[in-house]
Amino acid sequence: MENKRIYSIDVFRGLTIFIMILGNLSPDGSFTYPTLIHSGWTGVNLIDIVFPAFIFIMGVSTVFTRSLDNAGWRNKVIRRAALLFMLGLLVNHLPLLFTALCSPDYTLGQAGNDFLTCFRPFGVLQRIALVYLLGTLLFRRTARSWSLLAIACMLLLVSSLGYHLYNPADPFSEQNNISLYIDQQLQGINHNYIQAPYDPEGLYGTLNATATMLLGCWAGLSLKSRQSLHPTAKGPLKKLFALGLILILAAWGWSHWEIISKPLWTAPYVLLISGLGMIMLSTAEKIAHNPLLRFLFHPLKAMGRNPIFIYLLAEWGLALLYAIPHNGEPLYLWLYHSHAFNPTSPFTSTFTYTMLWNIALLIVAEIMYVKGIIVKI
Repeated sequence: MENKRIYSIDVFRGLTIFIMILGNLSPDGSFTYPTLIHSGWTGVNLIDIVFPAFIFIMGVSTVFTRSLDNAGWRNKVIRRAALLFMLGLLVNHLPLLFTALCSPDYTLGQAGNDFLTCFRPFGVLQRIALVYLLGTLLFRRTARSWSLLAIACMLLLVSSLGYHLYNPADPFSEQNNISLYIDQQLQGINHNYIQAPYDPEGLYGTLNATATMLLGCWAGLSLKSRQSLHPTAKGPLKKLFALGLILILAAWGWSHWEIISKPLWTAPYVLLISGLGMIMLSTAEKIAHNPLLRFLFHPLKAMGRNPIFIYLLAEWGLALLYAIPHNGEPLYLWLYHSHAFNPTSPFTSTFTYTMLWNIALLIVAEIMYVKGIIVKI
């Protein structure tokens, strides 16, 4: 963790977790605003931005992590990556235990059988763990901005080459691509997310996800140069904003040959998200020096101090509320249908319900902030 916390990094992290949870907590996808639903095979909605944006800001924060300068930093990185991976496995499979404990019709034996049958090795935290491990090792190997850019571009090109070599006629086919092939050979359909043919957090996408982190490291070095010059220096921020625009234009150009796809985490998708990340980071830095904006965005700063913990609290809390039966349906849905849903304004009522849960998490984050509690994960 950073010895001296950077306001813009905490706000950025808090915003990504807030939106991520807002999408995950929706009780009814039929009445969820489209921008909070993943776009599908191609395209980008708001919710498609937050996970890679979190990985981008993870790269930024890595630049400011003092512990990487200490002896034994490799062991610390490996231990943290292993912890994140294990927590990801718990996110995937703890709901089975909750259901077995709370439902009389679902036994521990059935939970164990389902665990073995549908065990999913990958997921959001698992991808974060792998990217953190690879990205940090690469960053420490060459902590120079243009070297990081070169490595990130190399990873994007290698990944793209894999798609084109595997299926030259239709590299990004939803039914036949290299990422899907690796998922099926490595773990099988039963062990993918919702038993789909591919896993959106599968192994092959880790290449481009690591490139996302390295571009975040690149942005972090620019931000660090600003900190070393003067906290209010405008030159590095203008450069960061301009680089963000360049990456977005590069994504637009690359998208003429390859699709922008969140499930595959394609190269133009990486450039688009990294460009948006640089623009958002430069904006957050401006917020940091405006007292009124600092006050308004403080809840996000509080959430950004413990992002993984708040994410886990949301995921496990949701799993528990779904596991508890009440009046013939999960408690989470009963609360929604009996106290929040309004058939005359279904989208608004669904959004309000999820927002209330997110506000509850903001309150938890604020209490932790006031008490100075930082859960190091």
